[in-house]
Amino acid sequence: MKSIRSRAIALFVSLLLFASMAPVRVLGDEGMFLPDTLNDLPIRKLQQMGLKIPLTDIYNPNGASIKDAVVIVDGGTGEFLSNEGLLLTNHHVAFDALVAASNSAKDYATNGYLAKTRAEELPAKDSSGQNYTAEITQDLKDVTAPVLSGVTDAMSPQDRSAAIAMNIRSIEAANTKAADGISAKVMPLNEGLSYYLFIYLKLTDVRIVYAPPKNIGFYGGDPDNFEWPRHCGDFTFMRVYAGSDGKPRGYSPGNVPYKPKKFLSISMAGVKDNDFVMVMGYPGSTRRYRESYSIAYNQDIFMPLLIDTLRTQMEALQEEGKASRESRIKLQSRIFDLSNTLKDLEGSVTALRREDVVGQKQKQEADFTQWVNANPERQKKYGEALPSLAKAYDELNQTQPRDTVAQQIAGLSDTFEVAGVIAAVAADKDKPQAERNPNLPLVAMQVRAGISGILSERNPGYERRQLISLLREAAALPPAQKIPAVEKRVGNLSGDARIRAEEDFARAVIESKNFSSAESVNKLFNMSTAQLRDLHDPLIDFAGEMTDLAGDAQERTDVFNALVARWRPLLLRGMSEMRGGKLYPDANRTLRFSYGSVKGYVPKDAAIYAPFTNLSGVIEKDTGHEPFNAPEKLKQIYRAHDFGPYAAQDGKDVPVDFLSTTDIIGGNSGSPILNGRGEQVGIVFDGNYEGLGNDFFYNDARGRTISVDIRYVLFILDKFGGAGYLLKELDLRDAPASMRKAA
Repeated sequence: MKSIRSRAIALFVSLLLFASMAPVRVLGDEGMFLPDTLNDLPIRKLQQMGLKIPLTDIYNPNGASIKDAVVIVDGGTGEFLSNEGLLLTNHHVAFDALVAASNSAKDYATNGYLAKTRAEELPAKDSSGQNYTAEITQDLKDVTAPVLSGVTDAMSPQDRSAAIAMNIRSIEAANTKAADGISAKVMPLNEGLSYYLFIYLKLTDVRIVYAPPKNIGFYGGDPDNFEWPRHCGDFTFMRVYAGSDGKPRGYSPGNVPYKPKKFLSISMAGVKDNDFVMVMGYPGSTRRYRESYSIAYNQDIFMPLLIDTLRTQMEALQEEGKASRESRIKLQSRIFDLSNTLKDLEGSVTALRREDVVGQKQKQEADFTQWVNANPERQKKYGEALPSLAKAYDELNQTQPRDTVAQQIAGLSDTFEVAGVIAAVAADKDKPQAERNPNLPLVAMQVRAGISGILSERNPGYERRQLISLLREAAALPPAQKIPAVEKRVGNLSGDARIRAEEDFARAVIESKNFSSAESVNKLFNMSTAQLRDLHDPLIDFAGEMTDLAGDAQERTDVFNALVARWRPLLLRGMSEMRGGKLYPDANRTLRFSYGSVKGYVPKDAAIYAPFTNLSGVIEKDTGHEPFNAPEKLKQIYRAHDFGPYAAQDGKDVPVDFLSTTDIIGGNSGSPILNGRGEQVGIVFDGNYEGLGNDFFYNDARGRTISVDIRYVLFILDKFGGAGYLLKELDLRDAPASMRKAA
């Protein structure tokens, strides 16, 4: 479950966050729980399942606990495994850093990387050159009262949102200590029913220690992604560094390994069917408490549109990758991101429709309406919530999907956005001084400073293909939602004539001579609207119009967001009151605990999936061709049965992956999966296809977490990778005496 970077995907996430009502936790192992609410869990049940340690070993606000060993790494999660800052995360979490460090002469993304000494550990940067970071939760607490201070029901939705935002900024500022690497973030829980303050320590020097080759770390590729059985060794070892004083510091040869408050022990005893397991990590976002209108909007309008957009993006990148080996290496991380998200979205739409989630929500809402109407006090308190949300979605649908397509065109690329800023700067000059945007000069200055980098990284072929695709999305919009900036250029044509005109227009836009160099672009910032108009530059003209349309769309989105932020908490409070009981909060990229058991599932009629896979399965799948091209050295080790202490109990095979019922979502990638003694037995890397849609609803019967068995991690590290020296840092439990290390 790869981290998400692309503009289209970021837009998707932001809209979903504001654009789904699941029942109280009653079945299975549903829930991603805040660490400070563990005492609310059915402790006796967990102990009966196999929990052996006290809850304070998991979360202790006054001392070291498992929560101190689990960190945010890039778009996923990681965990400390030694007192020397050694960190384990997923191969796909570290993949962007491997790609960024690669070129045609050294393809770490494909071949893997091994640092034989600490001096060889590779600084981890993403494709934009930003350092990978490790963020550790220092504290968390409920701040609902101060966030809602001064907020009243008499306020308009916009004023209410503004007051909450101002209170949040004040709390965050009071708890931030930038010089010490301490940041603060206030997050809403359960649609703003409550608010929590999270305080983090951010470490900015993260280095790659050992990454297996792609044909281990992503064995099975796209065909196996989200599927079971899996045979993927999705892991990478990194190391976190700090200054000699232990405080955060950017990369420096003089930095020293970070000393975590807590690191995890590893159990080599493995797991068996029905064993208790638990996960701590940083799940991205779930939307399990949203109304039927939101589910219908996402299922029928927004997600299908995004699926089409992402598919064309991926196809365009694949075409660009054919140009050269260098292009293929540099684009593979973005292609993987898109492919992973595309399959997730497609599976989610299928699951929502298969399980009739909209119908389930409508039934819950009908019950709620009946409950509200049965009591005048409840009518007064909750009666407006559902009708107000219905009205908000009616208004949203009047301009959707046009607004989304317009925003995607305006944000097509960095170059498009630069052109939009140029047009905005010129238009601002035409206004009276008192009406000008005071923030625009600063934005323009920042954009101008980055122009050289933007142009050097530009991919015109990809931009052209994407623009053509979006113009065709615009052509397919309903008559009442056509985009004027598009229609006035090609709207008088149809069929093949329109297609040719769209291609010609896209070529003219992307090949603008005024964007051929940093010098030519900088001159544009000094021009007036009239001067820009006289250029008749198709990119400037079109991007300027689309930026205005996208701005109008954003204003409508802001109004919609303010409305739902006003009514959703009230609806959720009423639903909770009707059912009785306490709801676990939706995930929101903050530290969470979930539990379950090792368990297979029935994916369809006449099929049963066992919860374990083995090295023999890797060999069975091997075709010699990507993505089922097992390394020759791995096959030799298998044929020799050189399994060492990493074999299963019968000694005949090496465990690879296993399933559990723990409740996870994207962002949990890299999370440790622990046994009842709090020892790591695996590393989370995926969910199964039949469980997709779990951001909107929990599927107890079919939803499963897929993890790499920790024994396979150690087996690859030692027997295959030649990085066995790292074993000396680890606290190995249930291992031969020769491998043990005192905690």
